[in-house]
This record gives sequence, C-alpha cells and structure tokens, in this order.
Amino acid sequence: MKTLLISSLLIIMLFCSCRQKPTENTGAPEIKPEGTEAAGSIVELTKLQVEKTGIQFGDFEKRNLRDVLRVNGYLHVPPQNKAQVSTFMGGVVKTVLVREGDFVHQGQALIDLAHPDFLKLQEDYLVTVSNSMFFRKEYERQKELAKDNIASQKAFQEAETRYEGEKARLASLEDQLQLLNVQVKELSPGSLQKTFQLRSPIDGYVGKIMVNTGSFAEPQKELLTVIDNSHLHVDLMIYEKDLSKVKAGQHVNITFTNMPELVMGARIFSIGKEFENDSRTVSAHAELLGNEKQDLVPGMYVNGLIETGSADAVVIPEPAVIRDKGKDLIFIMDPAQQKHPQEVAFTAIEVKKGVTNGGYSEVTPLGKLPANYKVVVKGAYYVISQMNVGKGAGCVD
Repeated sequence: MKTLLISSLLIIMLFCSCRQKPTENTGAPEIKPEGTEAAGSIVELTKLQVEKTGIQFGDFEKRNLRDVLRVNGYLHVPPQNKAQVSTFMGGVVKTVLVREGDFVHQGQALIDLAHPDFLKLQEDYLVTVSNSMFFRKEYERQKELAKDNIASQKAFQEAETRYEGEKARLASLEDQLQLLNVQVKELSPGSLQKTFQLRSPIDGYVGKIMVNTGSFAEPQKELLTVIDNSHLHVDLMIYEKDLSKVKAGQHVNITFTNMPELVMGARIFSIGKEFENDSRTVSAHAELLGNEKQDLVPGMYVNGLIETGSADAVVIPEPAVIRDKGKDLIFIMDPAQQKHPQEVAFTAIEVKKGVTNGGYSEVTPLGKLPANYKVVVKGAYYVISQMNVGKGAGCVD
C-alpha cells in the first residue's frame, strides 16, 4: 500500500513539472496592443547552437519601399502574332510537312492536300483562259465592224458582254487558285497540280496540329496554329477596388508559378474598359521587357507586383518575418530574459506586415519592445522550429 502511494505521488510531481513554467520564469508578458510591452513565447538556445545554425542579429532599418499591388494573370499573344491555319477547299491530307514546336517562316509549306475539286478548278481555269482569248478576238472583230457600220450594234454589244463576263470569270478562278497557293502562270493542260499546299501566314512556332495523314480537312476548320512568341504580353487581372491604383506606364515584376526563380520586368501599356465575364476584374495589358521569350508559352499563369508608389518605411529582411498560426512574427534576443551565461533567450514578437519589395518587408511591432534587444535577421525559421518543439513537448512556454 505504501509503495502504491509513493508511486502516485511521483506521477503527480512529474505531471506538475511539465506544466507551464511559473510567471517569473517566462520573461515579458504576452503581446498586447500598441503602447504596452510587446513580448510573446520564449525559447533558449545555447551559444553553440546560435553559432552552428548561422543565426545573425541586426536592427530595424528605414528604407524607401515601393508600394506594390499583388495581382495574378497569364501570358497572352496578341491577335497579330497568332495565326490559325485553315483551308478554303476541303481535301484529304496527303502530307503533314511540319511537327509541333517547329519554327516556320512566313510562306513555308505546312500541309499538302488533295481533292478532285482542285483538279476541276484548274481545268475550269484553263478552259476559261482559252474561251477568254476567243471572246476577246470576237469582241475586237465586232468592234471594228460596228465602227464601219458593217455589223449591227447589237452584235457588238453581245460580243462585248460575253468577253467581259469571261474576263470576270477568269479573274475569279485565278484568285481562287492563288488562295490555294497555285502559280497560275505555270499551269498548262499537261501540268495540272494534284495537290495544293497550306502555307504559314507568319513567322513563328507550330502549335497544336489537329489533322493526320489521310484525314479529311474540312473547309474553314482550324488545322493547326502558328504562334510568334516574340511579342508575348501579360494580361493581369485587376479587381474593381484596385482599378484607381493602376495606370498605363507602371512597372510590373513578373514571376512564374512553374519557374519561381525567373523574374521578368514588364510595363503596362493599356487597361481594359470592361469587366471580364462575372469575375469583376479588368485586364491590364503589360509588355514583357528585356528578356528572351522563346521558352515561354501563352497561357502560363503568372504573379505580378505592380509598383503603384513609394514611401519611407521601417523594414527588416524578408526572411526574418515568420508566418505562424495566422500571425506574423519576428524574433528578438532579449538579454533581460537570459537565465544562463551559455544560453541566448529569444522572444517572439507579433508584428503587422506591410509592403514587401527588394528582399525587405515593412513591419510595425504590435507593442513596445524591451530595452537592449537585437532582431534576428537570419535563422528565424530555426528559432521558431525549436520553439514549436518545446511547445509540442508540453514543457516549454
């Protein structure tokens, strides 16, 4: 019985020893509204830990930060730099002469097509050329006869009408063949072309190809696209409440969701005048500046920071601000909380985070800071990880 009682007392004492430390050991009180002491959770690290983990100290700085507006958007190619290739005449695909991703020049052949109507069109053209020559001679003959009053004016007018009609038909057939990239001057009864080619209307890269060899290409239906990436633009989505902040000429820093290390500059050149569908956003169009754009693809999602102004601000390096449980925190070394000569006491301080730009973040401590503090400017993530480990054990804070 005595043994059982002693065991119970030991369990109770161990439980109490892992409860929250007494107030006199926790250092400064909790963070309070501005005007009171600003202090929070405390963790102690050895000086060896501080040295090995590269924790560095500094102070708040005053810098001129540009005020920025954070927006999302995507890469866009203007209509002048994107071509949808289709055919005026249906036909069977004989050969696809390019592959997706190939660079092509304006006028380069893309697809060979064949259809009996194409042969018939060439036949009609050659017959019309022959008829036109006959009707022209007849027209000239009737004109001379009418001049000498040998033939009636009616005969002359009929010859003129037939000649003008055949001439118009010849011009129409010639234009149709030229739309199919046929050189009509090279046509003869013994050299009819069996296939006609679709050619690229612009310089650019071949996009999606929608046909295969042997398939039937329907008239006016998109067969492939050619995209000129050298004039990529960025369409940025601006919410209604932010429209007054955005102006043409503003600089934008662009980052890419799939390439976070890549940062490109852009400049806004125009702002839309209507809302996009039901999103209550307006598109701001920006041109990418100074970098090669061939590796970028239209439709890529981007993040943008629009520089809308500048102002002096109290800042610290951006990595020194930690987001934890819905709060923005910084850490200070507070000598008043240090209990052991070989350890360093760190206190978490809640701050209000403002503009972030150029590697620095604007911060406003939510309360008065203790005397003789130093701000952790590097290694804050290690400090909070050690603090959270202590909280998880139930024996710290």
